[in-house]
Amino acid sequence: PEDDDCIQQQSADERSEADVEGYHNGGVGNINMIPAKPMVKSHRLRQWFPNHYQSMHHEEDEIQHEEGTGEGATTHRLPNYKMYRTQQNMRNRESTSLSTGIMQILHQVTFLLRMRSTWRVLVFGFASFTIAMNWTASEMILPPFLERRFGEDIPIYTIQSINLFGCLILPPLVAAFTSGREDFSIVMPGLWIMATSPIFVAILPNAVGACLWQLFMTLGEVLWSPRQISWTASLAPTGCEGLFFAVSSARSVMGPLTDILMGAINEKYNTNCPDCRDNYGHFCKNVSSEDENNLQCTSAQEKCDLFLENDQQSCPQTCLECPSWEPSDPSTCWYLLMLASIVTPLSIWFFLPFLRGKHNKDDKCYGLFSLTRSRFFGICGALEDSDINHRRVDGRQLYGHVEGEGC
Repeated sequence: PEDDDCIQQQSADERSEADVEGYHNGGVGNINMIPAKPMVKSHRLRQWFPNHYQSMHHEEDEIQHEEGTGEGATTHRLPNYKMYRTQQNMRNRESTSLSTGIMQILHQVTFLLRMRSTWRVLVFGFASFTIAMNWTASEMILPPFLERRFGEDIPIYTIQSINLFGCLILPPLVAAFTSGREDFSIVMPGLWIMATSPIFVAILPNAVGACLWQLFMTLGEVLWSPRQISWTASLAPTGCEGLFFAVSSARSVMGPLTDILMGAINEKYNTNCPDCRDNYGHFCKNVSSEDENNLQCTSAQEKCDLFLENDQQSCPQTCLECPSWEPSDPSTCWYLLMLASIVTPLSIWFFLPFLRGKHNKDDKCYGLFSLTRSRFFGICGALEDSDINHRRVDGRQLYGHVEGEGC
């Protein structure tokens, strides 16, 4: 009897599948109702779980269906279920989920803007905008500066790699030697070292000065940049670390302004010499020996429209040797970069009491206008008197992770 019920249920399932296939093949049906096939057949469920299936569907199994023969015969069979999903409901669900997502984003933004920690991270991010110009200058000013003044043979990218390898090797060593120190007691010296590093190129406008600049810039960067990242993470509530890192990178919106400024500095204080280059940008440093009476300068690619008057002259290998090049002071742009970079440690020092979070609004505007000895020596990262008295001595940082409500 159980096998007969399974056969009957199989035939019912086959009829259901035929109805579904007929619908998809153009049969008559409600256009807004799309039938969904069950993942597991009902007779399979009855075979696998006989006891549970009987208890769950006891009432359905005992329903009697009278046949049209008039004899009152009754048969037992499982109900034939069909599941439908409405297209209109799916569209409503999508619109609802979209509005819910927008509301959640607005709620998170409102939640972040109400937190004092968010404004501390924002202040540090925008205050460090000028010192970040050192990275832009390393990519946009240093290569043409070295190539135009010292030729194409100078190892430009080897000099640039000092920063890359320094940021790869030094952070673990610096973290080991400075662990347990308060964040800004490490950040402030790092900012000053990196901000004043262009002075080496200003004093020595050559490859040696460029190497010293890259070295000290890297040293300052590995002091303050990792500490700024850990400080940002310590201020973020649980679950908001990613949002706080995005807030700390808000200065990147001013990146196009930095590119325009670097281009203007290059054009004014680090001018090019196109008359002594070929169409590919190479210097016309070779002399053509085809005609002794017509000494023409050539590059590795093509001949140039540059001729020599006699054998005593030589073709230019740098812009300094180009006759039509207008000389400029090579140190000016690096002094300007240093002055712009110094704005960052000065700004961080001014907002230092607010960034440390030890004062409230009524305490001389978060301690910004307090006149104490520790406030003055904070320009080098010195701790405040209250921090010295309450600072932990167990080797852990002063700042802990923010507990409480998360994102």
